Amino acid sequence: MSVPVLMYHHILSQDSFIASSVKNFDAQMKYLNENGWKSLTSNEFYLYKQGKLKVPKKSLLITFDDGWRDNFIYAYPILKKYNLKATLFVVTQWIEKSSNDIESEYIEKKHNECKKLVLTNPRAVLCTWSELKSMKDVFDIHSHTHTHRDKYFSDIDWTEEFIKSKEMIKKHFRFDEHFLCWPRGKFTKELVKEAIKKDLDILFTTQRGINLPNNNLTEIKRISVKKDAKWLKKNLAIFSNNFLGYLYAKVKP
Repeated sequence: MSVPVLMYHHILSQDSFIASSVKNFDAQMKYLNENGWKSLTSNEFYLYKQGKLKVPKKSLLITFDDGWRDNFIYAYPILKKYNLKATLFVVTQWIEKSSNDIESEYIEKKHNECKKLVLTNPRAVLCTWSELKSMKDVFDIHSHTHTHRDKYFSDIDWTEEFIKSKEMIKKHFRFDEHFLCWPRGKFTKELVKEAIKKDLDILFTTQRGINLPNNNLTEIKRISVKKDAKWLKKNLAIFSNNFLGYLYAKVKP
């Protein structure tokens, strides 16, 4: 049995590039709730991957990337309504900028426009530390590096990325971070070795595939969620099956 890992970014009024509509996301989460799927916490998934925890047959991990404010406004109440857990990988520098920015009304924009507003009005599109803390009953918070390698506010090397993101997580959530989600899914063997040296030992990619309890923690596979609940049902059937998921990822990586 494989545990599928779902990858979301935005939940918006309408579907768009790396964004699911509120309607489709609600339908997807309703499907999970009504069909016996267990959404794992990040620690449960970590133990499962190490072979230390046996999880129900219909188990999955729900993840979000970046820390967009729409996750707080739309995703959080839907997940809570259906009693589901999720993991949110945050760009710690962006969250810090949003938290220190002047208060702003939420502005709903597509992904590329949101990225522009990170520079000029981060509070309009990003969560704050206090909002992240208020969602702890649903979301586990983990690192998506410090800068996302966008050089918006500073240009730092990879060692600083690891150290600063860990420091921010420790400061605000009082635990030693060992999760990391690679920005845009880009990494090298050398970066994996460097991350592990900094005690970041479970590493999430954007690659599709299966996740077995084999203690291989350095390339967690994820499925970029698209379309509706019917699409989700089909892909969960594929990627919870060891053989089908492996073949499908090979044919359509």
